[in-house]
Amino acid sequence: KEMKKKLILAYLVCFGICGLFADNDDLLNGLDAYSRGNWSVAIKSFEQALTALPNDRIEALYWLVMSETSAQNYRRALVYADAFLEAAPEDERAAEVSYQKGRLLHLSGRYETSSDTFYRFIEKYPDHPKIPSAYYWIGENLYAAGKYAEARKIFNEVVVNYPQSGKVNEARYKIVLIDQQSVREELLRIANEAQAASARAEKASEAAALKSDEAELPVVDDSATLEEQKRDEYFADRLTAVEKKLDEISATLSRIAEEQENRRMQEQQQALEQQQKAEQLQKEQEEAEQLQLERRRQELTELKERTQTLEKLYEQRMKGAK
Repeated sequence: KEMKKKLILAYLVCFGICGLFADNDDLLNGLDAYSRGNWSVAIKSFEQALTALPNDRIEALYWLVMSETSAQNYRRALVYADAFLEAAPEDERAAEVSYQKGRLLHLSGRYETSSDTFYRFIEKYPDHPKIPSAYYWIGENLYAAGKYAEARKIFNEVVVNYPQSGKVNEARYKIVLIDQQSVREELLRIANEAQAASARAEKASEAAALKSDEAELPVVDDSATLEEQKRDEYFADRLTAVEKKLDEISATLSRIAEEQENRRMQEQQQALEQQQKAEQLQKEQEEAEQLQLERRRQELTELKERTQTLEKLYEQRMKGAK
């Protein structure tokens, strides 16, 4: 929010100095409404600016994209994003609009088109600071489409290749969700396979017992015992693998929680430092004001003393004159 206010302030100052809107206040009104989070008023003002002055069309289109997105009017925001990119493909904000278009397509449920848009964004702006976020949203598209294995690869790429990105913990959490689902599915498969194997073994045992009864021979089936041991070892290995995966999930969740706590503590520390700086600045200002006041008092005292001296000299002269 603070960054948004600074951005709006910069625009207002720039526009005020340059006098770009001498004949049209709609953009200024829109920017003011946008900075206050009043999306409906902002959109109305930018729409009026869009049709009022042709020279302001690109500016109005950009802020309509941002305003409609903030208001969650994703389809309208997409229309304005396409209009902006068509009208000003080389504008310095075209990269941001391209990125927002990918998000808007995702939020509209158009996952494949969204991924295509993000891949083009990555190809065209490889050094853009939102590249990690673009990969993250590609992962979200795959996740939403049920392509969990592919999504996991993308989320892992964010974690491994962009460790300083703000999307790392979100990517880790998505990996946890995918792995948890994988564990549930694996446990269900193990249970079904174990039940089926037990049923087959029981039938085989019954058949062997029946055959033995018919031949009036004792039941001795070493092959069945060996098969049962192999089956138990097989399921035990799979359960061990599941347990290992659960340990990894638990470790990842702990890491996410720890990093979130560290971030919270850092933010608190930064807030405390800012508060201390503000208090120190205020204290210095108060001390400066107090010092200035003391100087004025001293000057006043000196002035009074000089006045009294002059009065005495004047009285002495008057007495001498008499």
